[in-house]
Amino acid sequence: MDKPLDHYLRRSAEIVAECAELGREVARMQARQAALAHERVALLLEEVPAGSAGFDQAERSMISEVAAGLHLSRHTAAKMLATGHVLHERFPGARAALEAGDVSLAHAEVVIEAAADIPHDDTSALAEYEAQVVPFAAAESRARTKAFAESVAAAVAPIALTDAHRRAHDDRAVTVTDDGAGQATMHASGPAALIHAAYDLLTQEARTIVDAAKQARRESGDEDRPGGAQRLDQVRFDRFLLRVLTGRIADDADIITGIRATVQVTVAESTLLGRDDRMAELDGRGPMDPDLARRFAVAAFSWERLELDVQGRVVRTSPYRIPEAMRRQLRARDRTCRFPGCRQPARRTQIDHNHDFARGGPTDPCNGTSCKADP
Repeated sequence: MDKPLDHYLRRSAEIVAECAELGREVARMQARQAALAHERVALLLEEVPAGSAGFDQAERSMISEVAAGLHLSRHTAAKMLATGHVLHERFPGARAALEAGDVSLAHAEVVIEAAADIPHDDTSALAEYEAQVVPFAAAESRARTKAFAESVAAAVAPIALTDAHRRAHDDRAVTVTDDGAGQATMHASGPAALIHAAYDLLTQEARTIVDAAKQARRESGDEDRPGGAQRLDQVRFDRFLLRVLTGRIADDADIITGIRATVQVTVAESTLLGRDDRMAELDGRGPMDPDLARRFAVAAFSWERLELDVQGRVVRTSPYRIPEAMRRQLRARDRTCRFPGCRQPARRTQIDHNHDFARGGPTDPCNGTSCKADP
């Protein structure tokens, strides 16, 4: 009985190992192709220096030549040439890893793209960036490498990355492309924190509706009947159009009452207080404009203070949001607003900290009060 299982597991491991070795071989060949692309760009620059008369025409000719010879689009050919040239000019660590087959070309492209805003003459920042990112890329997926690389770039060149994020914010836009068969796609491009917050809100609403529909089908005995159930993607799309086209938030307020968009942002206290402009971090997605992070902190329903050790590990957390049980206790204790002369009932006030939380005030009953009247 064990022999077939042993063969299955052994052969499975062999297949994975062989595929991995083929991947390393492909990477080594791609490194050779990147080297040739760099050589072709170098030939152009030696013949016609960048910025000189005739350079643009010569560059277009080079791209067309490669596109025709490799049966590629002009865009793909241009990217291949640029990647090969930049890899050899600015990223020796990534180039060596690709040549050794330790990373794929897709990983190398991520390493290059995430460092686009690090100044070209800042060799120390580039060296520090590669020293952290290339080993990570060799052990992780392309998507995880992208998020990590963007965070490292923000750490080694914070001013350059902050400026780049603020310039990119000006390019926010919504566009539409027609897909055929009566379908079209709407693209919204803008600050990642806001886009992910909108997506999270739609997802929460859709999941609540889908779960309620499943429960109703179970109770009615129609659970096993084919058809009728909508997928999460379909409901999420319907919620999006409902909001955009009609301005309505819900078909049934009871279903989605209390749903809030959720994004996780990490920002240094010094940045939060305006003492510096270090980049914030958006939950696994990469760096974030510090101005936007500060706005999020002001408007957030809840946030926590994280105390880190010298290695960046969390050693203590302090919640800002006052728990509901504590709110009830404070309202029963205070009865009215605590501000001198104000007689607003406590149930109509906002519970807040006496001693500012941002200045070290703890979240506990002794530091909470019914002190801010709602409008």
